[in-house]
Amino acid sequence: MRACLARWMVGFVGAVWAFGAFASAAAWPDRSLTLIVGWPRGSGSDQVARELAVGLGQELGVHINVLNLEGANGLFAHTAVAYANPDGYTLGLVTPEVLGAYWMRQAEYGVDQFTPLVMVEQSPAVFWVARNSPWRTMKEAMAALRKAPPGTYRVGGLAEGGAYHIALADLMKAAGLPVGALQMLPGEGGADCIAALEAKKLEICVDSLRESGVAWQSGKVRALGVFSQAALPALRGVPTMHEALGREVPGGIWRVLMAPKGLPPEVRTRLEAAASKVVESVPFNQFETIHDLGVPPHLAGQALEDHVMAEQQRWGEVLRDLGLRKRR
Repeated sequence: MRACLARWMVGFVGAVWAFGAFASAAAWPDRSLTLIVGWPRGSGSDQVARELAVGLGQELGVHINVLNLEGANGLFAHTAVAYANPDGYTLGLVTPEVLGAYWMRQAEYGVDQFTPLVMVEQSPAVFWVARNSPWRTMKEAMAALRKAPPGTYRVGGLAEGGAYHIALADLMKAAGLPVGALQMLPGEGGADCIAALEAKKLEICVDSLRESGVAWQSGKVRALGVFSQAALPALRGVPTMHEALGREVPGGIWRVLMAPKGLPPEVRTRLEAAASKVVESVPFNQFETIHDLGVPPHLAGQALEDHVMAEQQRWGEVLRDLGLRKRR
């Protein structure tokens, strides 16, 4: 199975590379670009990619094709970008799953195999409980976890080793609780997790406003805390973890525009400038606000490289604590 998958991926990456190998000598870009997304059409990443593609195409004067290469928690898409020809014609909207894949040996590359260009979006995790939960604040929830034997309370909405699992583990550590204090139940986030909350099959969901915001607006759930440095405009009155517990606990999904490693400096400069202009533009920020995420942080260049490398290191430490790390 793995051998077949590897042969398929090599063939796909080879096709992408070959497509870019015969580019004319004209100044870049002289044809359309491909932006690869590891999630299906209509997903959060897909929506962001398509909004970005419109603005980026206008800035560069060429069409940006969005390719949904879904599967394996983004692994197919990330691999296609990592091993593509670094000529500026293949880009990817990379998500934190690339970090988990590296440390858990699902992939043989880390973020150093990419050229990070611009932080497009950060979608912080949210700590959700049912509307009839006895916990009204994060302090009450943490107090209940301290008193109960490990595994008494159940959490859903997170994949093992995924971004929300990392956020929750960081929260447990910051609160002085063992990472195994909660029983993690399998299942998807969003509607599935909310349904499980309503059915009293679990007590906590950890996912984003993008996924569970409709349930919050309809009063099906309550948000006790946000894993971000600043409060979310849409979650009025919901504190950050620092405000709720006195401890900084950032976490959630980020989406970074990346290219393969080895991108020509002049192409990188143009891409960074164009993408930064889009991310800082009024239309893009209106798109973010409509989707209740506020204004994305602007990171690019060396600051962004430092950030993603620090994230990779942090994920490695948390995955080690969780017993999921398979790489030294």
